[in-house]
Amino acid sequence: MDIEIRKLTPDLAEDYARFFDTTPHNNEGNGEKCYCVIWRGDASYVGNDHWYPSSEERRERAIQFIRDGDLQGYLAYHGEGIVGWCNATADCQLGVKHLRSYWSIEEYPEDIKVKSIFCFMIAPEMQRKGVATALVERVCADAADEGFNYVEAYINKEFVAADHDFRGPLTMYEKCGFAVCAEREGRVTVRKALK
Repeated sequence: MDIEIRKLTPDLAEDYARFFDTTPHNNEGNGEKCYCVIWRGDASYVGNDHWYPSSEERRERAIQFIRDGDLQGYLAYHGEGIVGWCNATADCQLGVKHLRSYWSIEEYPEDIKVKSIFCFMIAPEMQRKGVATALVERVCADAADEGFNYVEAYINKEFVAADHDFRGPLTMYEKCGFAVCAEREGRVTVRKALK
């Protein structure tokens, strides 16, 4: 399968929004689309404005966050179309802090650099074809080049695709060289050492 992974840049903001416009994902049951606006750079949070009341507002905010560099990650292309998304950033420490109440995630010394993988969205017709794996591999390669010590992800031990689990399965991470570093009540933190 010919998959090209591109780092999300401001010029891809409209492509990104169109992918979310047209791809079913975890919020479809209530008619809403998330546009992945939760997991973003800490600097973009003002007060309690982490979730927006309508899909339209989330779409608008996502485009602005991408243009400002606050929403980071990677897009997977097959041909000219986007078939996958992975939210990966080191700038969402408020998100990691929130997850610590559910996942066992240790505090790091300031000299340890960790990039976090928060979620995926893969087009239904491209699921189980290696798209998410290709995204994880690119995240790790770039993180190593950027001097990160680790890439981490926060997943559910039991992956059930039918439940729209957007975090990815443990087996995928293990295949990519990650190991379980902590577990709490069915929630697992996996980590890949880059140094």
